[in-house]
Amino acid sequence: MMFRNNLYSIKHILAGDDSSTFSVTLELNPSHEIFLGHFPDNPILPGVCTLQILKELVADHTGHELMLSKASSIKYLTVINPVINNIISFNIRINRYGTDDLAFSAVINNDSVVFCRLSGEFRILT
Repeated sequence: MMFRNNLYSIKHILAGDDSSTFSVTLELNPSHEIFLGHFPDNPILPGVCTLQILKELVADHTGHELMLSKASSIKYLTVINPVINNIISFNIRINRYGTDDLAFSAVINNDSVVFCRLSGEFRILT
């Protein structure tokens, strides 16, 4: 895991009614070095880090090493400033199709503020 227990820590995991949905509440580390460059005095979680966190959460949930193979839709609606919003939730749905592919959709939010909506596919590597 590239960012877990460094950029973020998991506070709570809530399983859905079946294994295809789950929610993870995590806490961002506002003093992480990545925020020094993105951006000084106005920290913002980089979009690519959001994708990496999502990949780590889905990999943990499925027990597979994954690679993003397709990003069908990524809509960043509001920036994530870890000083203002250090607690965020990833609400994730995954569907397996074929033997090596997972389709996903996710909404990243904090209470009523939606930061990002995305969907795509992960390739299973192991």
